[in-house]
Amino acid sequence: IKKREEVTKKSKQQLYKKLTHGNIEESEKIYEDYVKIFNSSDFFDKILKPVMHDIGEHWATNKISIATEHVASNIAQTLVKIIMDKITGSSKKKKILICVPLGEEHHLGCDVLETYLSIKGFKVYNMGTSMPTESIISFIENNKPDMVFVSITLPDNLSAGQRLVKKIKEECSIPILIGGYAMQSEKIPKFEGKVVTNSNLEELPKIIRTA
Repeated sequence: IKKREEVTKKSKQQLYKKLTHGNIEESEKIYEDYVKIFNSSDFFDKILKPVMHDIGEHWATNKISIATEHVASNIAQTLVKIIMDKITGSSKKKKILICVPLGEEHHLGCDVLETYLSIKGFKVYNMGTSMPTESIISFIENNKPDMVFVSITLPDNLSAGQRLVKKIKEECSIPILIGGYAMQSEKIPKFEGKVVTNSNLEELPKIIRTA
């Protein structure tokens, strides 16, 4: 019982740190190490749930920023999807990673994409709020999505989007689609991926296949 309490306490401390730092790979490793001793239900009940409660409390009392809370929530959401993949075996679906460049805080488009593509049978990892490029690349290397969607809402973030796409291309061999409200700007810079403009949701499955 003492060992169980020690492992649980340590796992909670580690997960809190990794979630608030936006580190999905280390968060997944904490889960993997924990279930070697216990099980997935214990992880949800005794680790993830209390950690997310602490994060909410710390945001409410100004111990962490709203940006940190958003990052932690998005990483936790992605972690749950990864865990459910392992449990249900749904990893055979085509996997799509949705992310935004650093500095882009608008993620409504990401959430809409996630919902629609999930309905269409794709497995979606929605990173939502901006994360360090290194974390995105590590996630791609570890989870092997079939395609990356980069969503850019504000034209001011187009340059950051270019850098993100370029870096992904340098490190990973994977198709990249770039879309979002910013793609309606008069002058769209060149991207090292396929830019999607003025396309409705119904066209996306075909665009994914051809990409």
